[in-house]
Amino acid sequence: MTVSGSTYPSRPGKNSLIDLGGLTGRVDIPKNDQPEDPSAKNAAVLGMIPFWDPINTCVGGTKTIRQNAESIIPREPREDDDAYGRRIFHSVMPPFLQRLASQAAGTILRRGIHLEGGDQEYWSEWAKDVTGDGTPLNEFARRVLVDALLYGHTSVLVESPKDLPNNLAEMRSGDYRPYLCPIEAQQICGWRTEGNRAQADLTQLRYSEVVSEPEGRFGEDVIEQVRVLEPGKYEVWRTENATTGRNAGWYLHESGSYDLDQIPVVTVYSNRLGTLLSRPPLLEVANLNIAYCQRFTDYHHSIHVGSQPVFVLKGFDPDSDNKLGLSVNTAVLLPPDGDASYVSSNSDSFQSQLDCLRTLEEQISSLGISTLARQNITNAAAEAKRLDRIDSDSIMSIISEDLARAITDIIKIAADYAGVEAPNVTIPRDYENRLLDGNQITAMLQLQMQNQISQETLLRILQEGEVIPPYVELDKELMRTKDEMEDKIEMDLEQAKAQVQIKNEEISGGVTSGDAAGGGTSGSMTLPTPMRSGKYAD
Repeated sequence: MTVSGSTYPSRPGKNSLIDLGGLTGRVDIPKNDQPEDPSAKNAAVLGMIPFWDPINTCVGGTKTIRQNAESIIPREPREDDDAYGRRIFHSVMPPFLQRLASQAAGTILRRGIHLEGGDQEYWSEWAKDVTGDGTPLNEFARRVLVDALLYGHTSVLVESPKDLPNNLAEMRSGDYRPYLCPIEAQQICGWRTEGNRAQADLTQLRYSEVVSEPEGRFGEDVIEQVRVLEPGKYEVWRTENATTGRNAGWYLHESGSYDLDQIPVVTVYSNRLGTLLSRPPLLEVANLNIAYCQRFTDYHHSIHVGSQPVFVLKGFDPDSDNKLGLSVNTAVLLPPDGDASYVSSNSDSFQSQLDCLRTLEEQISSLGISTLARQNITNAAAEAKRLDRIDSDSIMSIISEDLARAITDIIKIAADYAGVEAPNVTIPRDYENRLLDGNQITAMLQLQMQNQISQETLLRILQEGEVIPPYVELDKELMRTKDEMEDKIEMDLEQAKAQVQIKNEEISGGVTSGDAAGGGTSGSMTLPTPMRSGKYAD
């Protein structure tokens, strides 16, 4: 096995050294004694499994925590089963990790995926349902991106219905459009690449899937099978355990071909190390999420137990027949040297646990991607804000570019199936823009007033800085502004002409009667305007 880089043989030995992009860890990988087993996981998959475990714990939530409590929340020394069970009863897994991934995907796809060019009519209809069950392209891409952010990568199979018609019009009218099937990273059992290189095209891909087949009138048979893909052909393998109740070996259940010279699988990466190799970018956030769950379990249990004061009696005979009841209507009889008091825990211990939880929250927040973490946009210098976001923006930019690349490859394969021209794919990266504060808005306005930037540029900057709402159409606003400016100029010209006309009449002696003729000034000085005719209007 090559440690530094590149290849993973299909039959690794025990204690093999798995290299994942500089993160090397020694894991015990059993030798595959059944090289004809299609479900056997290769060394690369086995090397990534330890990094997926914390993600699975967080994604599984409270149910996973309580089912695997012994391995996640340590048992205290001499803590019996009942006490440990009560403590685990209070355990809760907060969804920090899932929220971060969902918000990151929503930020990247904030303005959706734009398809331009190609057969516009065909792709606009295809984008409304890319899975065959009504899921639009943007929603499908968001789900795929969430999985890629959680596990490092996820794949998409571009499938085509059988017996495609040769007539494009018939394909449009019927249910023949290519559709997409997600393949999670943990479904993949193994693969082969050209030249057995880490960065190369796939020549074989094996992944497990679960299908259901109708059984009887109302029942169903849930079957786990392995699908093997190679350029131009596929195979489906199943085990003969339905009737015997035990694994009796694998058999070829189905095989077929498709008209492509490549495997129609595209992978979306969030932290790529090689072909189908990655590391979860939010792995440390997952570990902090688990640590938060552990500390919160202790904190909640401590409050449950320690916040209740303990009543202590001195000189009370527990063997007496007197029944002890505590209420406002009862009293405790004690001997002269007896005493009674309440003992409660020191509140400082609770505060220290709460401070620990808050520290973990801050750490989880600071490790978020881009705008997922709380960003202080007030009382902060612009340079400090820029440095605070430069690393996260680069991560978001890389993920966005890879998603655009993956969607482009997916549509190219779908276009090959359908025989239509593929469009161009763009994903607007407006998450890189900054929210404008008051000083920045003032600076932009001054530049426009000094004719350093155009009015259109100013409006676009304000809209991208979320000063102008996104639903405002800038082109229409520019036309309205232009019309209002033209109307104002025409009104000013008419007023100026009216004033010149009045002055000419006064100079030529046009006013010969009335108070104005005698030099009086008490008359109306109203000028004729388009909105108000005035005294001298005809």
